[in-house]
Amino acid sequence: MAENNNLMQALQTLIQSETSQINTAVDGIIESYDAGIASVKPIPKQRFVDGTSLDYPVIPNVPVMWPRFAGDVAGVKGPVRSGDKCLLVFCQQAADDSDDERRFSLTDAYCIVGGFGAAKDRAAENDQMQLYFGEAYIALTEEGKLLINAPAGVEITTPETLNKGLLTTEGQLSYQSGMSGKGGATINGTVKATGDVQGSGISLTQHTHQEHDGPSTGPAK
Repeated sequence: MAENNNLMQALQTLIQSETSQINTAVDGIIESYDAGIASVKPIPKQRFVDGTSLDYPVIPNVPVMWPRFAGDVAGVKGPVRSGDKCLLVFCQQAADDSDDERRFSLTDAYCIVGGFGAAKDRAAENDQMQLYFGEAYIALTEEGKLLINAPAGVEITTPETLNKGLLTTEGQLSYQSGMSGKGGATINGTVKATGDVQGSGISLTQHTHQEHDGPSTGPAK
């Protein structure tokens, strides 16, 4: 019976020793990032059967993964900075197909960036879906309203913009390449123009009036 116990203990120790070399997923911290490749320091320690532990080394050349769709022409990404948290996932085989025997190696890691938890300073906005960066954000409300807050401004590059609803601006409206439209216009306030104003082809500055039983007036000065 003692021999059986010793054999079982030896087998258990062997299995634990082997499985301790299997890397699956650990939390990490970005040490550096460049063009989609990061160096990552795993946060926990490696723990061994004999009770000892050892810091993981910094893992270089780790591809950073982002959600991508539609044959990689659509996706979501964010800015990556040193100190950002991430999840390291280790492949069950060599990621570059260079070694058929390699399994769950530290060299075959992928990095999923993102610190998970409560969104800082945004816990009260529980009725919105937000994409934010600092004070700037785009939000969708439960009622279907789109909210945009851009402290540094909004820049749109597009050949054409179509608005199918009422457009209201609380600030000054300015343009650089002229303005045209259909329908009437109602303005409550003074209209000023540095150039001429025409109505039905008649110039405001050049037109004349025929005075009753008198001569025509000259153009406006």
